[in-house]
Amino acid sequence: MASPELIKENGVGILYLNSPNKRNSLTVQDMLLIRLLLEDQDHSDIAALIITGKGNVFCAGADFAEIVSITGKKSKGNKSWSNDMSDLCDTIQNFPLPTICAFNGNAYGGGVELACACDFRISKLDLEIMVPPAKIGIHYHLNGIKRFLSIFDLQITRELLLLARKKYGEELNKMGFLDQVVEEGGNVLETAKVFAKQFFELSPTAVSGMKMTINDIEMSSEKKSVIAKRIQKCLASEDFQEGLKSIAEKRIPKFRVKLL
Repeated sequence: MASPELIKENGVGILYLNSPNKRNSLTVQDMLLIRLLLEDQDHSDIAALIITGKGNVFCAGADFAEIVSITGKKSKGNKSWSNDMSDLCDTIQNFPLPTICAFNGNAYGGGVELACACDFRISKLDLEIMVPPAKIGIHYHLNGIKRFLSIFDLQITRELLLLARKKYGEELNKMGFLDQVVEEGGNVLETAKVFAKQFFELSPTAVSGMKMTINDIEMSSEKKSVIAKRIQKCLASEDFQEGLKSIAEKRIPKFRVKLL
């Protein structure tokens, strides 16, 4: 089983879930590795991050065999495996750059939450999602339920969690879950790469600050003092000066993204 991998290509990061033989289900070790890749590396050379999978399933959530093996046990710090999925999705949602979920296939369980933790989602209409904890006696964790409620309305969240009901591409697109639909025969990953290039012309300081403020409001953790600091950071940034200058000179602004 291969580990998740992060590559950088022409100013865009691509995080691959890399266990297609296991439907890209994630072990606790996989979740920790992804968090380390996102939290402990310098990402000043990219403008956005794409998350996708190898094979024909995007992500089947937590590794079921591992869930069975550690049921009733506690991991380090007295945390259960469900906290590891919550921590992973928190890391993705709090990643300072825009994140794009490129569905290479269906998503189940924590894989649906992972997609909800991203800022944007791109897929073909043959997509299927399902969240099965109710079928196996698991209470989904708090932040995960908050994420579902922020993307879906209250009733759809009930259907997903309380009924473990499947949802399909056409319906998901109508409810706004998808930001871009790829036609049959198209390439989702390549479409996501083109989508990511939009951020090359935008201020990374402003985008990052507003993303984090949106996240804070979404998760009901906003603090006015923190938001004020983000606003001031933008006003004091080189990005702001470049934006003003570009308007005066009637040209496209050149914000700082170091292309590889």
